[in-house]
Amino acid sequence: MAETNALSSTTCPRKGGSQKLLRAGLLCLLGIFSVEGARSQVASGEIPENATAQESRSGWTCDAGYRSNGSECLEISVPNNAYATNSAFGRGWECHYGFEREADLCHPFAVPENAYLGYSGSSWSCDRGYQRERDTCEAIPLPENAYLTDRGYGAGWECERGYAQVRLTCERIDVPANGFLTSSLYGEGWACERGFLQTGSDCTRVNLPANSHLNYSGDGWDCNRPYTQVGQTCEMP
Repeated sequence: MAETNALSSTTCPRKGGSQKLLRAGLLCLLGIFSVEGARSQVASGEIPENATAQESRSGWTCDAGYRSNGSECLEISVPNNAYATNSAFGRGWECHYGFEREADLCHPFAVPENAYLGYSGSSWSCDRGYQRERDTCEAIPLPENAYLTDRGYGAGWECERGYAQVRLTCERIDVPANGFLTSSLYGEGWACERGFLQTGSDCTRVNLPANSHLNYSGDGWDCNRPYTQVGQTCEMP
């Protein structure tokens, strides 16, 4: 008993007034007593029914579906649609995939129409073309010239290339001469070709003065070296 008390004093929590801490200390002490009882049984060559001797160390462990209670292994009551976990703590069982625990039973996880179970078996997502509305999956109204997206937020659709979203519709983007469509979801959906500058809804050619070239952006100009800009011209310094 002195050995057990010494072990419990070093491994089990003894101070603190919270209910969780007291419960943890009690479970720890019960585990120590069970281990000490198991060691004495193995030393005398006795292994209880529904238990297996440990190969890597002295002692024994209860088989799956059983839990240690002193010097014996008692059967755990596993409900339908559940399986034993062989854990020394907790209920000792978990519900099958697609079932959820309610008290001491496992009930089928409720999945609404047009939805499917998630990989964990305890959540669901709507099928493609449907969007979650509280506990149901409602069909996404898809406007003309639009396509479905796989995002779990937003309208659930985007306009096809060449069209821009205007409220709940997709309207054609008017691209001016010397312009091209962009992939941006913001702005007007088009930009001017290099060498042209956007002016309202048109693209106007950049007027290059003598001794100049288009700048990096392509919608302006810089003077050739060693010329410097003077107003709208390039002059020799």
